[in-house]
Amino acid sequence: MSDVFEERGQPSLGRPSRDLLAARAVIEQAKGALMLAYGVDAEQAFTMLRRRSQATNVKLRALAAQLIAELPSLDLAPPELRAKVDYLLHIAHPRKPNLEP
Repeated sequence: MSDVFEERGQPSLGRPSRDLLAARAVIEQAKGALMLAYGVDAEQAFTMLRRRSQATNVKLRALAAQLIAELPSLDLAPPELRAKVDYLLHIAHPRKPNLEP
């Protein structure tokens, strides 16, 4: 049956659509921005987005997209933070376990 849906240009019921995947991605980006800005975990960041969405009667994915679209206009990353993140990226690799006693 899913082959029939795909032949007609409709997504199969078992796979998320491209639009759904894009919406999830922008929501995850917005959650990450809130996690960094407020020092909260992913669940708390999602709660923040959901509450704001409900309070403003704006779909959550639209709210997230607007937040992500406007973030570049802010100077959020002072040089000190960038330097620390650069360091973390530099040392982020699998470490071999120390086998010496």
